[in-house]
Amino acid sequence: MNIVRFKDTVLTAELETEGKVVFPLLNADEIQELKKSFEELHAEFPEGFYATTHAKDKAWRKQVSDEIIKTIQKRAEPLFENIHLLGGAFISKAPGEKGILPLHQDWNIVDEKEARSYNLWIPLVDVNEHNGAMRILERSHRKQETYRGPNLPPVLYPISEEVDQYMISLNMKAGEALLYDHALWHSSPMNQTEVLRLAIVFGTIPQGAQMKFYYQKGSVIEEYNSKPNFFFDYDPEDGPKVLEKNKEFDFENKMLNKEEFEKIYLGRKPPQKKESAIFSFLKRKNK
Repeated sequence: MNIVRFKDTVLTAELETEGKVVFPLLNADEIQELKKSFEELHAEFPEGFYATTHAKDKAWRKQVSDEIIKTIQKRAEPLFENIHLLGGAFISKAPGEKGILPLHQDWNIVDEKEARSYNLWIPLVDVNEHNGAMRILERSHRKQETYRGPNLPPVLYPISEEVDQYMISLNMKAGEALLYDHALWHSSPMNQTEVLRLAIVFGTIPQGAQMKFYYQKGSVIEEYNSKPNFFFDYDPEDGPKVLEKNKEFDFENKMLNKEEFEKIYLGRKPPQKKESAIFSFLKRKNK
């Protein structure tokens, strides 16, 4: 399995087992430089949940990514053996309900039977449960095979409220980095403060991993060979467009109910139905 590996083997083991790892990355000067860059790029702070990758101007969003990566690359790459940083973006969460990010998994951009892909998420302000810290379902990254893409539904979304009670908040300091597996279930709640929650994020893959793109067409899932610049030169939400189709296959991203979720993700067996007293009596009598 081709995975991203830290030079610190303990961190690599934690990433594999937990599906995430938090570690210090940026210093105070770098944080301020990135915050200033965001402010210069935005005359007004965006509403709701926003990412610079949402911008229609493809050249602009690529330019933003290149500026961010200059700072991150020199700090992150020395910590790893084989990381490949893809595009980067600013992401912000304004105060209010529009900033809520529902429960989901990120798109898998590799064949997860052969490799793993990740997000490197770095808050530029301290984050906690009051201003929209990341919430995760622990060790959920290898519980269920799923394919994710622009028109592939998240299988736990219908029971988000039931799942929420098992989520934990990852309270982090500004400049700390969270590297998490794209299959790890996560969400982020409303920013209840009056201050913009600002962060940066990168997609990452192990060096040598072939990027993929998954798209549902009718009853089949199509797999395409992808490339890093696809997410800047095109709008992936619109489908594979110029990508080369590798194969298609039958697969159902089965929506789970509460009992199925508890069995798969929590290892709980469904409760046994108790026989009524009269039924037990009649069963014994007829033996």
